[in-house]
Amino acid sequence: MKNHSSLSRSRQSGAVLYVALIMLILLALIGVIAMQVASLQERMSANYHAGNMAFQNAESAARLQERDLDALVNAGRNPPTNVAPTNCTYSFDAAAWNSSTPFVRRLDLCFSWGALDLPADEAERTDQIYQVTAYSRDRPIFPSSESVVDTVFIP
Repeated sequence: MKNHSSLSRSRQSGAVLYVALIMLILLALIGVIAMQVASLQERMSANYHAGNMAFQNAESAARLQERDLDALVNAGRNPPTNVAPTNCTYSFDAAAWNSSTPFVRRLDLCFSWGALDLPADEAERTDQIYQVTAYSRDRPIFPSSESVVDTVFIP
């Protein structure tokens, strides 16, 4: 007479092995998907960081140019601009620009009230309006992002 435990062992067909293999495959797939998601998130984070650095560099260049403009106006000198003050039709395309030197343009002389010379001393005029446009990249070598900041500055 056969033992009850030996009868049950002979009827087993290895289903546990198949279930374990399927579970292992599912866990491996979940691991691969998790790695792809982590890799994608890391690339998105790096792109955000590069864009943010480019913007901060451009904004810093614009603020430094504004500081220099303010110092020249306070010293009673006429700040240099990239466009003649009387040229009010010049259109500046910042999209095709890649210079590290900020673009400076005086805007107030293009308006009817901007040509008034009251008071005669240029440093005492409060109607000076400048357009400052700065371009920068996230890093000098192999940049991945670039940014242009355009401000209106009144000293």
